Amino acid sequence: MRLELEAVTVRRAVFAAATGIADGQLSVAREELRSIIAADSRLAAVEIEIANPGEDCRIVDVFDVFEPRAKAGGGTDFPGVLGPIERAGNGRTTVARGAAVVVLNPLDDRFKMTIDMTGPGAGISPYGHTANVCILSQPAAGVAQPAYYRALKEAGLKASVYLGEAAWRAGGGSLETFDLNLAPHSPRVLTDGALPRVAYIYMIASQQKPTEADEPVLYGQNVRHLLPTVLHPNEVLDGAVVAPYWNFGAETYAIQNHPLILELYRRHGRDLTFAGAVATVAADTEVERRRSAMMAANLAREALGADAVVLTKYGGGIPESALMYTYDACEALGMKGALIVWAHGGDGRVESTLTFMSPRADAVVSCGIADDTIDLPPIARVIGSPTMGTALMEGRLAGFSTAGPLPLRYVAIGGVGNQIGGGRRSSQEF
Repeated sequence: MRLELEAVTVRRAVFAAATGIADGQLSVAREELRSIIAADSRLAAVEIEIANPGEDCRIVDVFDVFEPRAKAGGGTDFPGVLGPIERAGNGRTTVARGAAVVVLNPLDDRFKMTIDMTGPGAGISPYGHTANVCILSQPAAGVAQPAYYRALKEAGLKASVYLGEAAWRAGGGSLETFDLNLAPHSPRVLTDGALPRVAYIYMIASQQKPTEADEPVLYGQNVRHLLPTVLHPNEVLDGAVVAPYWNFGAETYAIQNHPLILELYRRHGRDLTFAGAVATVAADTEVERRRSAMMAANLAREALGADAVVLTKYGGGIPESALMYTYDACEALGMKGALIVWAHGGDGRVESTLTFMSPRADAVVSCGIADDTIDLPPIARVIGSPTMGTALMEGRLAGFSTAGPLPLRYVAIGGVGNQIGGGRRSSQEF
């Protein structure tokens, strides 16, 4: 499978009469984009705003973030959600690199995020450095929360394609090629000089907060009963996977630029052979978690021929036990493993802050302590609600002015609590 990403650079966004990209500036026809989004009868009071890096601006109520992308010369964008089922990961996709679509959710939801465009919050968030086109709306009368959330997800994807098409028209972008053959390989004994085959076991959702019936996670499917499935890494990079409504550690933008997959690609043929990916979920019962662990490990070993695995989780609590069960199942089949986790507080040590820890897990990478806080200073402009709703995990900030100051947990800042190998924070034990 061969995927080409043509990335056109964006450094700033402005409103203009027509949408296009020139000299690093993304011009957005505000009313045209608004009309595309407002055509969805589930949405009301649709507005479009822009926030650029360095502006004295804060975006609150963040539901999800998307990178603008569109298939060049045909093909389905985000198959299963915006179009018919079609294999993602092949052909050419154009990217407005440096721009982002930020979708806001005004409903009370404790997993919403905040993005600052200046100050200490911007310094640690990737979205403090992107030119952000923000979509604000209300649910139309009589529309229930799950249907509204589906409409929000589709709104972000439609805007992504709309702006990605501007990158296609601009042309002249830099080209990245992702070409990986996942032809069957049998497990083998490593010999001197042989590169180890490394597979990625990717938890794309957790049923500790069950997905909704029409929640589009994998090719438009809600993955509520997903058994471990082999995915080509290109499918992940090219829109087959979008973030669940419960956005807890990996926005859609992060999935489109999946840091662990990109790192495995960079190292492919140098010090490892990238064997492919296995998608799984954290199930809500013990027997389902153990079944998924066994099947994911078996696919990595027998279908992908892996000598070693890297594993990530989505969420906390139940996903940690699912992660460790899978790790142990891989070890039992002779595959060494490395895990990426975040800590929940406590004394900061991994084994004291996770709900489940395998005694065999001796290669654990931390993406920081999720409960640590950062003081965000007052800000001049706020996009979103003027007051805080229920803050992440607690109501201590409910009613506070979103203009600040705000003492927020790191995990409540967009892009900081990244559980798939990105982010700018970590912790180390001595």
